[in-house]
Amino acid sequence: MGKESACPGCGAVLPRSDWPGEAKNTASPACLEVAGELLGYELEHAARLGYLHQLRIDAYGAQHVSPDAPRIGPVFALNGLYMYLERGSGNIDVRTAHGIMANAYDDWPALTPPATVGRLTAYDVLTAGEVGDVEAALIAWAREVWESWPAEEQDVIRKLTNDLVPPRYFRR
Repeated sequence: MGKESACPGCGAVLPRSDWPGEAKNTASPACLEVAGELLGYELEHAARLGYLHQLRIDAYGAQHVSPDAPRIGPVFALNGLYMYLERGSGNIDVRTAHGIMANAYDDWPALTPPATVGRLTAYDVLTAGEVGDVEAALIAWAREVWESWPAEEQDVIRKLTNDLVPPRYFRR
């Protein structure tokens, strides 16, 4: 067994990890450890990065989609990316939208992720440098993940979101 392994979700080649628990969705234990470290970094720099909390969650979720996972997961992850990147909505609006959607709908579409869900990973964000660099890398990562999904799948998310979420939760 080698000292590194590639995450099946994002492709990041990371040192093997003893992170407790099993791989989740398509994330390797090492990638889950990186995600935990990125959360810790975000909390250390909450004044600067707190507004990106939901975006970080959604970028990671949309990059690590398992075909066996409940269909609501990728829908919510992509909804969050869409709302932040195209509609200017932040943490509270996205979480409110998720609640509205969950209470108004239950026939979630089966989305087919692309073969490669962006080049950037949580590891790239975590190791970007100073807090401003991490902030810029996180936004670039989220944008790359969103843009890697097929236009047809993005359109499904746009329509579902616009049909279910009142316009007051969109900032632009």
